Amino acid sequence: MGTALSHRASDWILIISLAAGTLVVLARYFNAMRVNQLLRFPWQSQAEEFSLEFNTGKVGLNADRLLIISAWIFFPLLITALKMKGESAAILNYDWASYFRILLISGLYLILKLLVASAVGYAFEREEEILKGQNLALAHFTWLALVGGALAFVLYFLPLGSWQFYLLVLPLVLVGLIFLIRSVLYCLRIGFNTSYIILYLCALEIIPLFFLYSLV
Repeated sequence: MGTALSHRASDWILIISLAAGTLVVLARYFNAMRVNQLLRFPWQSQAEEFSLEFNTGKVGLNADRLLIISAWIFFPLLITALKMKGESAAILNYDWASYFRILLISGLYLILKLLVASAVGYAFEREEEILKGQNLALAHFTWLALVGGALAFVLYFLPLGSWQFYLLVLPLVLVGLIFLIRSVLYCLRIGFNTSYIILYLCALEIIPLFFLYSLV
């Protein structure tokens, strides 16, 4: 019985979801209000203020960093669900090796994105502003990965048909558009001209994300 269970295609999804969920619970132990703020922040009037200050605490373990790690762990589930496009049988094409491949690539993506942001900030002499912009992006990424990953987890085990793909995509696209609008408004407020805004969004947000999706 144990051997049969260990070879089920869904086992890795269950274990990953449990690990990510445990970190969210631990984050609530550190700061329950912070977790609640993150889960509802995209729709709040103070969303930009929250996201610009996301992950700016002192070095050490806190709710923001636990949520980021949980989002990173959950993110491959979201990518896998998007790749499946609602075809339930396609889950057989993914396993632990696929998960760790996506996890590694997404981790490298986040690190490279931060390094490029630092370089762009240095080039434009706007280090502090660019890093705050990265906080804004990181807050939205964390929300998308946690909520999208949780929704993907539910959809993996519900026989909803191919339209589940659109059920998953629509809220992600909506929050993605909200993020782009907030990013543009933030860049305008700190004095970036149009060419800088286009370069910033393309170099740090849009193109790397599409490249990441194509890799995995």
